[in-house]
Amino acid sequence: MINQNKEHILSELQNILVEALRVDPKEITPEARIFSDLGAESIDILDIQFQIERSFGLKLDQNELIENLGEDLSAHEIDEKLTVQWCLGYIERLLQDASET
Repeated sequence: MINQNKEHILSELQNILVEALRVDPKEITPEARIFSDLGAESIDILDIQFQIERSFGLKLDQNELIENLGEDLSAHEIDEKLTVQWCLGYIERLLQDASET
């Protein structure tokens, strides 16, 4: 069962993706890939990053994001790994880290 905090994070993430990518909310499933399934382009990632920072009070570091995805990945590997579920987990980790400091 998803806890309340995770439900809130997922709901906010879905809202962000719907607004930034202009997709139907039904398309935003945990397995949906941000680029190939939801149609994001590299410029969209900046908008998504800004909205995540604003919504959750976080500061996202591009280098840390790349390290968490995996360094030296091909575009195809990034597409495969960068899913809604991965983003949800990443935001959860950042929020947990922020609450521990």
